[in-house]
Parts: sequence; structure tokens; C-alpha cells
Amino acid sequence: MLMTILSIIANIAYFIVLNINIYTDRAMMPTGEVREWQRSPIARLSIADQSFLLYLQIFLAAVSVITSVLFLFGVRSRMIRIIQLVSIIGSTIVFIIIMIVTANSHAKYA
Repeated sequence: MLMTILSIIANIAYFIVLNINIYTDRAMMPTGEVREWQRSPIARLSIADQSFLLYLQIFLAAVSVITSVLFLFGVRSRMIRIIQLVSIIGSTIVFIIIMIVTANSHAKYA
């Protein structure tokens, strides 16, 4: 029961972190001035053309939340439990990968 509630809270926290403006991008513009942008990890994924990671995160989070809600409503199937564990582990791994990819991507503008 505690695992199901924690998985729902974890997936909500992942999406909150993915939408916070964490990164500052600086680029030299053609006019010679330096411009700064505040970007979230989701914005950086789209700039780096890695949007499939976001879609994978959304899919795994949705599966995790749905199976957690089913488990909370009394569906006590072993298969539901296995799917829930795999999806929360997968969601956590993809979240970590997204954070690593966005930290190492740098936008270049011409």
C-alpha cells in the first residue's frame, strides 16, 4: 500500500521537476550580444531533438499511476504488482536519463 502511494507521489514529483526552469542557456547572437534563456528539462529535450524520452517518461508514468490506482482500489493481482514495479523502476531510470541528457546538451544558435 505504501509503495503504491509513493509511486504516485514520485511520478508527480518527476513531472514537477521536468517543468521547472533549471537551466540557463547563453548564446552569442549574430549581432554580437549574448542572450540568456531560462529553460526546463522538457524544453532542452525538444531543443536537443530527444522528445522521445519525454514520451517514454509519460507512458511509464501513466502505466505506473494506473496500476497504482488499480492496486489501491483492491485489484490484488500478481501481474498488476509486477507491472507496477517494472513501470516505476522504468520511470525512475528514464527520469535520471532525461536529467543527464539535458545537463549535457547545449543549444547553439547561429
